[in-house]
Amino acid sequence: MKRRAFIKFSTLAVTACTMGHSLSSFAENTHIGNVVVILCRGGLDGVSAVQPKTQRLKEIREDCYINSTLKLTQEFDLHPKLSNFKSHWDKNNAATVHATGFSYSGRSHFDGQNIMEVGSYKPYTMSTGWLGRAMELKNLSSLALNLPTPIIAKSLAPNSNFYPSKLITPQYEDALAIKKLWASDPVLSGYTSDTTTSAMNRSSSRKASRLAEKMAREMSLDGGPKVGFIEYSGFDTHSQQGSENGHQAQYIAEVDQIIKAFSQNSSEEVWAKTLMVTVTEFGRTIYQNGSRGTDHGNASAILMAGGLIKQRQVVTDWPGLEDKDLFEGRDLRQTIDARDVYGDILHHAFDISKAQIRDVIFPGSKQNLDLGIWG
Repeated sequence: MKRRAFIKFSTLAVTACTMGHSLSSFAENTHIGNVVVILCRGGLDGVSAVQPKTQRLKEIREDCYINSTLKLTQEFDLHPKLSNFKSHWDKNNAATVHATGFSYSGRSHFDGQNIMEVGSYKPYTMSTGWLGRAMELKNLSSLALNLPTPIIAKSLAPNSNFYPSKLITPQYEDALAIKKLWASDPVLSGYTSDTTTSAMNRSSSRKASRLAEKMAREMSLDGGPKVGFIEYSGFDTHSQQGSENGHQAQYIAEVDQIIKAFSQNSSEEVWAKTLMVTVTEFGRTIYQNGSRGTDHGNASAILMAGGLIKQRQVVTDWPGLEDKDLFEGRDLRQTIDARDVYGDILHHAFDISKAQIRDVIFPGSKQNLDLGIWG
């Protein structure tokens, strides 16, 4: 494959998943789109999710190389665990960006995850998340099905929390008692409704795909959420990563189930205005290690699905996989700033200007990228 600027291959996008929490945000403006972020903690192996067709990759990661892929283009194939994602690709409702990342090269989960959530160029330099700042600009309050609220969604906008409980469901009389007890308290009285409603919503499952079902139904209500968040951990496959099957495949499969659960449980109107997108702190090394796994890498792939996408594409400035092309001799090199990718998504989904994205959401980014998937 030759290197070229922002090549848009007619190919499939992949998606990744995380551990079972979700976030929703509400707005009165029903004309803007819906964004669902799938946060992949640990480092999604983008080269496994969207595998380049090259003999060299097979030679240097023999135990992690995927032989039975889903055919995409002349340059890339898709992981077989993403069959549901492929159904959206076939409808022109999926896309991916490859060789992308947050310009972070430190290989620390803690620093990398902070950067991917706040959208900065250095860790611990901002207190709010890029998704939270976007919600604040569009006057979206939020409900987090996660304790605590993830940094990516933090902002000055109002926020409430609900996390599926396995405790015994309170009776109706208990809810009335809470309301009576808190009625005269100037602070607690403002949380009575949220608290009693959350307490009555008992759920025995915190599985990511089950939370995606709940999110889809909530977003399909009149005046429902416009932003969703699903979190899933486990992509840090240092040993026995596997290929068609194995640890990385297991987490990639859960991503596919998250997309399936949301798409099947949301209304047609909501799905038509939705974009689901993955976020991860970094990729994995191109070379497999001595434990038949991969270590913390540099670039990965961003995976997108939803009705807002009108043209399936792989957007990439592909750097190549020869030793001379690799970052520090071991990683897929980043050639596209992930902030520009998420900025273009927010620009089209929420009608946020590129100037606002440069100044407020991703300060210091260029925001000169058009993904070309919008039709």
